[in-house]
Amino acid sequence: MTIATLSESARQSRGVSQSSLAHSSGHFAANISAIESGRRVPRVDTLDRLLRATGARLTISPTLRVTALEVAAEIRVALKVGDTSGAFRAWLAFNDDLANETPTNRVVITAFAPATTGDPVYDAAIAALVEYRLAEVTAPLPGWLASAPVIAEPTVLTDSRYITADDLGVVPEPFRRRGVLIDVDSLQSV
Repeated sequence: MTIATLSESARQSRGVSQSSLAHSSGHFAANISAIESGRRVPRVDTLDRLLRATGARLTISPTLRVTALEVAAEIRVALKVGDTSGAFRAWLAFNDDLANETPTNRVVITAFAPATTGDPVYDAAIAALVEYRLAEVTAPLPGWLASAPVIAEPTVLTDSRYITADDLGVVPEPFRRRGVLIDVDSLQSV
């Protein structure tokens, strides 16, 4: 994830405008805009100050896995350009990352609420996946799950239009509760 995406996603996930962030961090809105667009790379202390103003912290975690914040941004970018297969692959890669991570790091990489992907089904799918993967190692669930979306009309999550709800086997409870239908076999990590 680029610094631009990290900065913008952290701000958006907390519902903070650039001008509000500028006021609370002591930076100019134009500088924040330049950082978020990738035209400017901030120093580490500047990035930390901006993140803290959104309620986040800059930390180092002993993992190379993608965070919930990062996967949401990746899916959002894929969906913006109409790459539904890319969005689904990013979500599946996040599943694999969570499945192959230690319980402690699962908590760390899912702790911060992701910004919206622009698609409520993917937003619900990320939340369901986080709950599913944390529950399987009896790890604490992040607070942001309480306000994550639920899809009223259950929707199959796949990049294939040929798979229907009738084709599915067992749908794990967190997914069923959020209205996202995916077969438990699809969640088996590679």
